[in-house]
Amino acid sequence: MSDATLARSLGLGALVFYGIGDILGAGIYALVGKVAGAAGDGAWLAFLFAGSLALVTGLSYAELSARIPHSAGACAYCANAFPHPFFPFLTGALVLVSGVTSTATVALAFQGYLEVFMALPVMFTAIFLILAINTLNFAGIRQSAATNNLFTIIEMSGLVLFVVMCMRYVASTHTPSDLIEKLAPTADVAAVVAGVTIAFYAFIGFEDLVNLAEEARDPVRDLPRAILSAIAITSLLYLLVIFTVQWTMTPAEASASQRPLLDALERAGLPIPAWGFALIAVIAIANTGLANSIMASRLLYGMATQGLLPKRLAQVHARRLTPWLSILVTALLSILLVITGGVTVLAQTTGFLLVTVFLIVHISLIRIRRRDGEQVGRFNAPAFNPYLGVLLCVPLLTQFPREVYERITLIVAGVGILFAVMQWSQRRSL
Repeated sequence: MSDATLARSLGLGALVFYGIGDILGAGIYALVGKVAGAAGDGAWLAFLFAGSLALVTGLSYAELSARIPHSAGACAYCANAFPHPFFPFLTGALVLVSGVTSTATVALAFQGYLEVFMALPVMFTAIFLILAINTLNFAGIRQSAATNNLFTIIEMSGLVLFVVMCMRYVASTHTPSDLIEKLAPTADVAAVVAGVTIAFYAFIGFEDLVNLAEEARDPVRDLPRAILSAIAITSLLYLLVIFTVQWTMTPAEASASQRPLLDALERAGLPIPAWGFALIAVIAIANTGLANSIMASRLLYGMATQGLLPKRLAQVHARRLTPWLSILVTALLSILLVITGGVTVLAQTTGFLLVTVFLIVHISLIRIRRRDGEQVGRFNAPAFNPYLGVLLCVPLLTQFPREVYERITLIVAGVGILFAVMQWSQRRSL
């Protein structure tokens, strides 16, 4: 090993594709049925609200990424806003755990479409996927970005194919009044909000972009553009997909399916063999896992360089120029979570963690603005945006199921213990 640094090799196009590829994937391919089961005919409202929260939060991230282009992302923003080290440590730990739980979520969802090809134990395929994507993560950021670009094109093509074919079916079997009636929500507000707690998982990923700040060629200019472009493109595609699902299947049918998009396509008259679309879905889910593993390992690296975690985690492989030890830790933590959770609860746990982080990010931006004022010549979000973000995040945090709160309690307790150990170790070394 050596004192090598991360390679600055990502331009705007690669960053946008990374963001789109991270947001698309398991959330829409595997969880759309779960949202329909929770929110019923109001599933599209759940996606609309989740997308609105993503946009508001993305605007705050965009401004902060231009102010503080650091690979630790939200952790670095919090450290800039709050002097006590516990706050950035907690923020970084929550983002890290969210990345790991997200990787575990997609690993478990992987089997739903993979079983079209072969029937293997869910645990076996989940662990295999985690090991495969982290091997690619170790190989290098250029290799990972190139794979992400290819996979993103494939998964976007799959969703466009889905929308076009199902819309043709819908147009031939429904009148315009039928379509409007199918979108009229009959579920109550609580059911729609429950759908939001799941649907929000489909939008996460844009925040991962800021953790590539030290591998971007021009992070101050390109990161804000990439964040907002990725959110806009995926939000539009998601709304088209959820409308199509609701017009093609009932909420009960979508909820009962392990591969809702494939089942909807088969009903509409699939123009390709079932295995062809299943392959697209498998690639999309794997791509989400890859992007989350990259994020988590870079965050470990960033926190280690800031002294919030052991310095050894900042070691960069001399030849691959990747944080090899952080990648190893990310893989092991993902496997541990795969063993202890199911898809829905892991997705909701990821959502809760990130809504908490987003709340901290909005508050951090408010504090930084009050201290430093508006930045000249760089991206600035609307003045009201972080305040609106706080108003959206706080109520949502009260709507998750009990099992999620139990997991969060254990996570926060573990973070507190780790922080105390780190502080004690640092005092001993002085």
